[in-house]
Amino acid sequence: MNWEVERLLRSPQIEVLLQTALRSSGLELEHWALDRVYSRPHAESSARFQVQASGHQLTLVASTRQLTEGQRDQLGAVRCESEAGSLHIWAHPTDPELPGLRVVEDHAQLAERLTPLLQRQLRIEQVELVVLRPLRRAVYRVVAASDLGYRTLFLKVVRPHKLPELLARHLACSLIPSTADLGDGILAVDQAPGLALTDLLYLPSSPMPGVRIDPQVILRALDSLLPQALQLPARTAPPQRFASFEPALIAGGAHPQRVQVLVQRIQAQLHRHSRPLVPTHGDFHPANLFLTEDAAHPAALIDGDTVGPGHRVDDLSMMFAHLLALPSYDAAGYQTVPQLVQDLWYAVGGMAYEPADLVARTAASMIALAPGARGPEQLDYYLGATEYILDSGSIAVAQHTHFGEM
Repeated sequence: MNWEVERLLRSPQIEVLLQTALRSSGLELEHWALDRVYSRPHAESSARFQVQASGHQLTLVASTRQLTEGQRDQLGAVRCESEAGSLHIWAHPTDPELPGLRVVEDHAQLAERLTPLLQRQLRIEQVELVVLRPLRRAVYRVVAASDLGYRTLFLKVVRPHKLPELLARHLACSLIPSTADLGDGILAVDQAPGLALTDLLYLPSSPMPGVRIDPQVILRALDSLLPQALQLPARTAPPQRFASFEPALIAGGAHPQRVQVLVQRIQAQLHRHSRPLVPTHGDFHPANLFLTEDAAHPAALIDGDTVGPGHRVDDLSMMFAHLLALPSYDAAGYQTVPQLVQDLWYAVGGMAYEPADLVARTAASMIALAPGARGPEQLDYYLGATEYILDSGSIAVAQHTHFGEM
């Protein structure tokens, strides 16, 4: 990972390179905004930008990914040089690793792929890009219309060679909605029934404002993971890789000593597990867990990309970390979250997990989430929340949202 390039992607100086790329197609840059930077340790760094150029709205990707001249021609990518290093810039939906993007963005092609699956002649009413991680994955929300009415699906676009494993992971959980392979690295997933836990918790729009979620409902969702998950390749959980995010946090503005001290404290507190592996979700958090309308039962689990063998404590620590993060988006809107965190902490207390280890694993998950912070204030919140649980020795939401110096 080239940290000089990483800083360039986040800086105003990137405008010159965006302008250079656009002018190669006869367009003039009028406005631009950084959506997000994606960094992978020991791999490429990429950034996604929203751009207005000559009256057109475009999504541009700038990446350290190296391309051959033939690949550049095929993608319409432009190589730009800077003092920090070379970048390739291209416009969505082209991507050297995700050919399925073009299929999903073409309504006619997409309808051809979906018609045999749904066994109805249909038309595409809406295609909404929900997630785009250049070179890795994308998620679309699609509404299709037929003689039976409207049907909502979610389409995941990945590298084509990754699709068989992705499908197997989704099939290893009974709560994951039905899935199908559409080819070109596109996985179709039915809309989940019920309501996302995040939607139930958010007071301004919750159908049950102030509802007190039974923590056992959350824990029962993990019982839907099937034994066949143990046959899948294991994924690396945050406690095994959180330290690799240290440079990204520093590049994002966190004080180096603050980050280094946190990493050292977590490493010292983590326990090495000797328990047998069990089926795990791998990305168990409030937006991926759907409950019935009365919030009394789990209704669905989504995003099964990481289902596989692991330790249940890592699923729990992921849920805790995401719950701790919710107040940083809207403390008043998520004012019932502290009570749920407390209830879940007490519920987990009777499950023979070492409290100090669970706290450390939750802290590691917080560090893994922190590079995705929307700005310095939220990054400070993540680091402060991590310090708070390490200091207190228990998992709870701090009663304030600002923690001081970065």
